[in-house]
Amino acid sequence: MNVANITIVVCTYNRSSMLRDALRSLYDLRTAGEFSYEILVVDNNSPDDTPAVIEECRRESRATLRGVRETKPGVAAARNRGVREAHGEWIAFFDDDQIADADWLYELRRGVLEKDCRIVGGAVHLLLPEHCERNLDPFCRMLLGESKLADEPIPYNHKLNPGAGNLMVEKSIFDEVGLFNEALRRGEDTDLYRRTRAAGLVAWYLPAAIIHHMTPNERLEDSYVLKLSRNMGELLAIHEWNTRSTIVAAATWVAKAGRAAGIYWPQKLLASVLGRSEAELGARCKLSLSTGHFLQGWSRLTQSLAAFRQPRKAALASRPLA
Repeated sequence: MNVANITIVVCTYNRSSMLRDALRSLYDLRTAGEFSYEILVVDNNSPDDTPAVIEECRRESRATLRGVRETKPGVAAARNRGVREAHGEWIAFFDDDQIADADWLYELRRGVLEKDCRIVGGAVHLLLPEHCERNLDPFCRMLLGESKLADEPIPYNHKLNPGAGNLMVEKSIFDEVGLFNEALRRGEDTDLYRRTRAAGLVAWYLPAAIIHHMTPNERLEDSYVLKLSRNMGELLAIHEWNTRSTIVAAATWVAKAGRAAGIYWPQKLLASVLGRSEAELGARCKLSLSTGHFLQGWSRLTQSLAAFRQPRKAALASRPLA
């Protein structure tokens, strides 16, 4: 398998200070002389000084670095612009709030060759603020983007999905399964992965391909992770109701509401009594996710019931009077 030319696509919006550090981590990645790469920055119409940062980094980088501007809002539109503009036969997606290990791209490529596959993803480690000594709950670490699935390479499956912040794909795959779905607010990478699975493509997780997710203090605020978890619950419910029958989606909705009441509430109360603040926050986040899931599911359930009743009302109205 030939993996000689790679385009690193970095999508960004209004994060010029983070973007500068993210791009600098890509200037001189290890290649061992085996492949070449370019850095393509897709500015999603940022109102800050992102264009100036891209130009500054273009002058500094040893690797080829160029930027394009995508005016259609949304990360899916930005990623698709990156796919269309990429010169490489392979595309490695990277986010504007990440720092790459020097071996990151080398390990992705090595995994492709060893596993003879067309999709690979890597590990995401949290990069916490200096002097931060918090022992974050595992659920909160997941919400903040951490992804350490295994100590050895394993194939992704229907439960373990690669995220687009650390993902390398053969460009021709997009001709086969389509681009990112620009109608989605979030989860466009999961949607793409599901389509590649449906096409019979196997993707591998590579723990040695590491990026570090910048996690500034404001992302450690309770309000931030609670909002993240609620949004995740809403999106999960939307996916379930869109891809499953009404009966299965409703049964799942009831089961998850029961889990929140029977497991997450007791976990929160116990952590509070024991004074375990991080565990309590983790339980609160699980309850916030459950709340988003419940409310979104309730909305979809009432819509389904209304649609079911409408034909009956119409039939009753059309009956002749005795």
